[in-house]
Amino acid sequence: MSRCESKILFLHGLDSSRESTKFHAIDAKQKFCIDIDYRYLNFSTVASFYDDIIEKIKPEIIVGHCIGAYWALKMSLLHQIPCVIANPRLAPDFRDDYPSINDTDLDHNVPQVAYLELGDELIDMYAAQEILENYMLIQAVEGGHHRLLKPENINQLIEHLEQQYLYK
Repeated sequence: MSRCESKILFLHGLDSSRESTKFHAIDAKQKFCIDIDYRYLNFSTVASFYDDIIEKIKPEIIVGHCIGAYWALKMSLLHQIPCVIANPRLAPDFRDDYPSINDTDLDHNVPQVAYLELGDELIDMYAAQEILENYMLIQAVEGGHHRLLKPENINQLIEHLEQQYLYK
């Protein structure tokens, strides 16, 4: 598999970090992940943190898993940066101040694609697929689990974004 040429910002999931298998599976020359503890920071603090990080790193693609996918969707729209999401948490329930992802977050022209392992034991990926399929390309596979059985599959979607939108 060829290395991704784009600068990638990976947003990890809840109780995860840059040591995530998802981050390490991304085959990119330039990839970044900044650890953050979502549990103890309110929505606006995390939003401000990611705004600052995006302004500093200037990624060309944002990739996120779980709650990181939630933030990837939010930041993708706000900063007009394509994103790849994997097993997203569309309705966070670990804090009261996180609004669910809604049509406004999804119905726009910023390229966004999703990788779903439907065997996720924590989040109903069939329900997520039903919500997302009206807005973006989805690669859904039977089986798998929340931590992702095949995180390397994210690379195919990064390549898709590069070919279709970034390096025509």
